[in-house]
Amino acid sequence: MKRNSTIAWMLVTAMAVFFAAGCTEKPDNPENPGGETPEEPTVPTGAVDGLFTINEQGGKVYFSKGNLQYQASTKTWRFAEHQWDQVGGKYGMNDNARYWGNVPESDNTLASADYSGWQDLFSWGTSGWSGGVSACQPYEILTDFEVDKYYILGGDASNGLVGQYANADWGVYNAISNGGNKAGMWRTLTSDEWVYVFERRSGSRFCKAQVEGANGMILLPDGWDNTAYTLKNINRANGSWTDNTLDASTWTNQLEPAGAVFLPTTGKRTIANMNSYWDIHLDLDEGYGLYWSTTPKVLSYATYVAYQYNFHKSNANLDTGVRSQGLAVRLVQDSNEN
Repeated sequence: MKRNSTIAWMLVTAMAVFFAAGCTEKPDNPENPGGETPEEPTVPTGAVDGLFTINEQGGKVYFSKGNLQYQASTKTWRFAEHQWDQVGGKYGMNDNARYWGNVPESDNTLASADYSGWQDLFSWGTSGWSGGVSACQPYEILTDFEVDKYYILGGDASNGLVGQYANADWGVYNAISNGGNKAGMWRTLTSDEWVYVFERRSGSRFCKAQVEGANGMILLPDGWDNTAYTLKNINRANGSWTDNTLDASTWTNQLEPAGAVFLPTTGKRTIANMNSYWDIHLDLDEGYGLYWSTTPKVLSYATYVAYQYNFHKSNANLDTGVRSQGLAVRLVQDSNEN
């Protein structure tokens, strides 16, 4: 008899626990049925932990932690170690061309197939994919009166670095050694996406700054509220580089963990035939940030150009550049929220 009463007591207790649990169960959330914990976005290896909306449909991307760099001797692609890093140019001379610039400790004008230095300025579509532009190697610097013809995809100047020609995009075709080390993980923004990031998102979008001595533009992630760090003259393209002066410690410990992206001014590599030899020139003096997009522009004359996003002392806007010029590349990865 005692045994039966013990069993009955255990059943009553179990039922009480069951109903008590039922009473405390979370109500259904129409945006999260069943009360399940939503999956956190996965931040890609080599990316800044900040989301940026790139179009009206709400697509979002992560930016890489540095500008794209290439070492020809080892065929290695990587992101710069710091967001403010920029390679620049170097004085030098050879039989065909005169190289000159104003950053003598760096390597963009000396790139070649076996060069062991690093470069971070690239002609358009030079991912190394042989199915792309004729001058497809990232280290190629052509000196030719008809140089523009070597940067046409599939014989049509209106083809961009997307669709069947997506492999001409540096991030699509190549494994980035410190960015997941697999091909197809990264890509370059289109011209419309650059415009949306800088000009069409709501709230705080960008500000000019000097980070560890490098001039450039801080891109602020969606929902920035200045609590991580108080920035001045937000959304003012005609501000001063010294509106916000930050050292390496402040950037790496406060701004970057909050999702901020820094695009340094890198200038451009240009070529011109002067006095029977070719000048390969690094335009760095004015403090220009010039970043390629995947989008071509077709003009009525022979100079083929592509869109770049351009910021400098007094403005920030979409512009075009001759495809043979060497410009900076900053890759993005699509968010798993898309």
